[in-house]
Amino acid sequence: MSKRKNLIALMGTVILLLSLFVSMVFAKEIPYGGRLSVGFPAGESIETLIPDEGWQYTEMGCVFWPLIYDQLWIVGPAPDYEAQPMLATNWETKDNKTWRVHIRKDATFHDGVPVTAEDVAFTMEYLINADPAWAQSHSVTEPGSIKVIDNYTVEFTLKTALGGKYLPFYWVPVLPKHIWEPYKDDMLSFLNEKCIGSGPFKLKEFKSGRYIWFEANKDYWGERPYLDEVVFKMYGSDDALYMALKKGEIDMIGYDGCSPLVVNDFKKAKNIRVIVSPGIGLYWLSFNLYKDTPLRDLNVRKAIMYGINKDKIIDVVYRGYANKADSFIYSELPEHNPNLPQYEYNTEKAKETLNNAGYVDTDNDGIRNDPSTGKDLAFELMVPSDWTSEIKTSRLIKEQLKDIGVDIIIKVLDLNTYYEYIYAPTEDKYEIGVGEEEPGPDADWVWQFCRSYEAGGEGWNTAYYNNSKFDETLGKMLAEKDIKKRKEYLYQMQMMISEDLPYGFLVRPDIIDPVRVDKIEGYVATMGGVSTWINPWTYFKVHLKK
Repeated sequence: MSKRKNLIALMGTVILLLSLFVSMVFAKEIPYGGRLSVGFPAGESIETLIPDEGWQYTEMGCVFWPLIYDQLWIVGPAPDYEAQPMLATNWETKDNKTWRVHIRKDATFHDGVPVTAEDVAFTMEYLINADPAWAQSHSVTEPGSIKVIDNYTVEFTLKTALGGKYLPFYWVPVLPKHIWEPYKDDMLSFLNEKCIGSGPFKLKEFKSGRYIWFEANKDYWGERPYLDEVVFKMYGSDDALYMALKKGEIDMIGYDGCSPLVVNDFKKAKNIRVIVSPGIGLYWLSFNLYKDTPLRDLNVRKAIMYGINKDKIIDVVYRGYANKADSFIYSELPEHNPNLPQYEYNTEKAKETLNNAGYVDTDNDGIRNDPSTGKDLAFELMVPSDWTSEIKTSRLIKEQLKDIGVDIIIKVLDLNTYYEYIYAPTEDKYEIGVGEEEPGPDADWVWQFCRSYEAGGEGWNTAYYNNSKFDETLGKMLAEKDIKKRKEYLYQMQMMISEDLPYGFLVRPDIIDPVRVDKIEGYVATMGGVSTWINPWTYFKVHLKK
């Protein structure tokens, strides 16, 4: 071969290698642009942009505001769920009560005004006082303790020390003082129509009861979202929501995914991928220990839990998409105590427990009697009308407990009345209630369900559980900064609740997320699925297909 041919061949090889290299580089680049459409049931939407409980306790609300507003820090994605700095770059504390937080210097609000320590201090002082929903137990400061050290440093003192791997003031949106200050004494009177924050998305348009339209904040201090737009759409029913997903009107469901009853339909659908994640919601029975009933007898509560077949509940109600629960702490977290009593389904043990405690059927009607009063061993089980799966669960529990001689009368209430009853055990309006919460990986707050009324548990403690040793251990756990020691306290607390049974844990449903993959990819799943109050990461990372 001539030198000329060798040179041509060499050049051809170089060009080929360069083209391959360029194609590899561009293949790795994530494209910007596009829109993500997300569907929500209308009953779980926000009606206004006022930061009241609608932002906290509706499915749309708790996903909405973390896109618009920055926090000091957020919980990172699975599997570690570590604290991720946001507006706070770093922080220090010597006693876990007084904290000094340093704010990043390159953050601006959507109107171009810089974010400073003044905004952080203003939010801490006025927002949490405006609505108790924002004042998590570890976020309440001593009056007058919030100090602005300089433009980018704020210091505050908590009423109680906070230990562990997480920091104070999680789940609090930092508001712009220059907009909100005129309303500081009545924060919830401000309509907040422009919704100015410093987050990765800006509000483009809001139509109450119809949709929320976001656009990417291209001047965001951090990595801007890949998407140009996100739209939250409201639908009047689950069927309408599912049909919209199949048709491609939306790309995903904004919270809790779909029912297990329709999962097979989605698995067969074109351009849809089904993502199954461990749930974030826990369900339990809350026993009212204030009301003078046989439920005060631990033997009765144990027998009830032995008489419930959780496996059947999982199979029948959740079609296998659930797991048994035994604690407020999820089983995959290192703080979960693996040695808790399980109260596995055992009707003979349930019957033996009741027999030994004197609860026998004295009138031969199939229902045991209270030895002290002679009345039937019968209890009302309260459940909200909106919770269809839990109504089915309650019916199964009624059937199962009949086998051990305990009668259950199901009491279905509207959701507001249910909340009024279950959070006021001293009013004697309920006996057993189906309880539910979403503790998340940062679960310190959920233990307020167990703090004695005398120790400040009023308002959370639905069971009226009173145990001074538990209160003491809870206080130590919250203040302890050594992770190993905190874990020991958490083990003790879980064991006390399991042995005392103010709450009888039932199930943890999986989250089934059908998502469209014809145009969008990059969905981020954590516990609870691709979109929850602890998981804004899908909105930060999802993008057009390459």
